[in-house]
Amino acid sequence: MTAPLLAGCSSNKAAEKDVSITACRDDPGGGRPTADGTIVNHSSKASTYVVDIQFLDSSGNKVSEGGSPVGKVEPGATAVFHAQGLSGAKGPLTCKVATVQRTVAP
Repeated sequence: MTAPLLAGCSSNKAAEKDVSITACRDDPGGGRPTADGTIVNHSSKASTYVVDIQFLDSSGNKVSEGGSPVGKVEPGATAVFHAQGLSGAKGPLTCKVATVQRTVAP
């Protein structure tokens, strides 16, 4: 039943190049970490995005993950995203783009 939602969707290096992380924050009390970033739509069509972020500890182990949907982004336009981890994690942390799904907007 999810197939129609994935039509015209890409999770590849081209879509990942549209995404940049601008801030990665842990919660000193061990709460949920957050990541902020920007998306620049380098495709030729208006698109929606789902950005999945991994939060990594100082050894590179994934300690949390979170995602952010972003509505319609016109070609060449920039949008911002905010992702929050699904579970608490103590820092220091780094953030990594895990996957990006770019779908042509209706």
